[in-house]
Amino acid sequence: MHSSFIFIIKRNPMKFISDIFTEDKMDSKYSSKKTLGIVSGILVCVAFIGDGFDWFTVNEDLFNSMLIFSATMLGVSTIKAFANPKIKK
Repeated sequence: MHSSFIFIIKRNPMKFISDIFTEDKMDSKYSSKKTLGIVSGILVCVAFIGDGFDWFTVNEDLFNSMLIFSATMLGVSTIKAFANPKIKK
């Protein structure tokens, strides 16, 4: 399974990244919830690493709020995908 995953990424990396942000593959519509969740998750990771290396100090409440926001946006997008399955004809 691992080697097939790497093969998919190497074969067409832009399509792989586009699929991550796409909400509905039929309409090629991008999900704002996934995008905000991923962007805020990346910011949380940068803040965590920067704080860990003492490059800067991050307020713990701000860090926790960003982490909760990121998880909520990704969770809402995931639940929405399972709650409203499209009927294929």
